[in-house]
Amino acid sequence: MNKIRVFCVDDNFVARRGLRSVLESESDIEIVGEASSGSEALKRLQGCIADVVLMDIRMSDIDGIEATSLLLQQNPEARVLMATVVEDSRVHMNAMLAGARGYMVYGHFIPESLIAAVKAVASGQRVNIPPLPEEAVFAPVESEGNELTQREVEIMKLIAAGKDNREISGALNIEEKTVKNHINNIYSKLHVTTRQEAIYFMLNRMLRDKPQE
Repeated sequence: MNKIRVFCVDDNFVARRGLRSVLESESDIEIVGEASSGSEALKRLQGCIADVVLMDIRMSDIDGIEATSLLLQQNPEARVLMATVVEDSRVHMNAMLAGARGYMVYGHFIPESLIAAVKAVASGQRVNIPPLPEEAVFAPVESEGNELTQREVEIMKLIAAGKDNREISGALNIEEKTVKNHINNIYSKLHVTTRQEAIYFMLNRMLRDKPQE
């Protein structure tokens, strides 16, 4: 059985030890390395194969969001799961825009949740604990006068959850061909060509419109 290879990045030694302790209790998870800063992580990950990178946000040199963006430029296949004390929807969205597959806030999850999240991200799913406010991120979006319909918003929610066309078809009880038609309409309205670009468009609109605190 192939183990899930995890690399831990946190400038707090105790936090790294805690993450390592929880994950190493699972027979199908292996810790392949760790780093205490974003820059150190980028160097070490050049010669290390990891399925999931557990990334802190607040670090002394390069923060976790910038490190995630640079890591994905270095390795587009990398899967990053944020583990942080920062409970802020704007930071959460910025992490997603940088390419993180998941975001977990300490105090909102237990060890079993962490293990489940690592396995989910390794398999290509997205994890958000706590979740972003659905009504904020997926409010109807306008692009040059074109507003997404309620059905298109529902489909965007499922796309953001990592569902493929077949799964969306089953969840909404509509034909897969109808799903494809809706997605094409979404792309046309938002002037994008991929699922990721559509998600980024909606998050960017939310970031632009949300008042600064």
